[in-house]
Amino acid sequence: MKKALYIIVLLSAFFGQENLSAAVESSPVSDTVAFQNERKRFLPTARRIERIADDICFVYRGETAIGFSVSYATLTSDDTNFMLLLDNFNAKGTAFTLNPSIGYFIKDNLCVGARFGYTRMDGHLGNISINPGSGGDINLSLSDIGFESRMSTLGTYLRSYAGVDPNGHFGLFAELELMLKTGISRFYYKPGEEIKDKYNNVLSAGIGFSTGVSVYIFPNVSTNLSFGLGGFDFTRIVQKDAEGNITGSRTASKMNWKLNLLDIKIGVNIHL
Repeated sequence: MKKALYIIVLLSAFFGQENLSAAVESSPVSDTVAFQNERKRFLPTARRIERIADDICFVYRGETAIGFSVSYATLTSDDTNFMLLLDNFNAKGTAFTLNPSIGYFIKDNLCVGARFGYTRMDGHLGNISINPGSGGDINLSLSDIGFESRMSTLGTYLRSYAGVDPNGHFGLFAELELMLKTGISRFYYKPGEEIKDKYNNVLSAGIGFSTGVSVYIFPNVSTNLSFGLGGFDFTRIVQKDAEGNITGSRTASKMNWKLNLLDIKIGVNIHL
């Protein structure tokens, strides 16, 4: 440090008094002091991490997005060839979901909106036989078992986009959704000659997380592919018989954090 000061004095004598300030500013001493001051000052996240994706505007503030998404899944007994203990297994099921939505972009790449939904699920088990083999003591056979569900959903969501390419054609998004679901489900079986029914009134509230990709196919139209990542939900079920008499009730809550293959949606948004 002292040697550096001596060098500055000599330089000032050689170049003149008017160049003294310039020499001090460019000296190692001033660089060291500035570096120490910079280290002492706390830097906000925006300075410490440069998120270049934030500079790409995928959707502009003030736009309104009107859209819908569709999800469809099937299950058949052909997918269960690993269940070696099940004989004469004949089952099939479908799940269909339709979600219209409307959203408003309160700032660039950030949308707040509402979503409505309808979900229909059907499953039928024609027959199933459980036979563990000649050494087993269990031989069970079931038939004519089915399940039906009709659910309606009302929710609000917050979605954040991040542009991928400089032209703003491709983007990624993450979404947080609060939802309320209500509906009726039916479980029926045939122990003898008559079919017995059980009806459930379902009320559910939850929080869901999803992520996906969005692509503009036209200047004001984008397509979306989203994947459900799980969340938390609370459900209350009241069970009734065919005459409408309450036979029981239960409550359940669960938290799942995994990719849900039944919650993969394809959607379209129109930007106004």
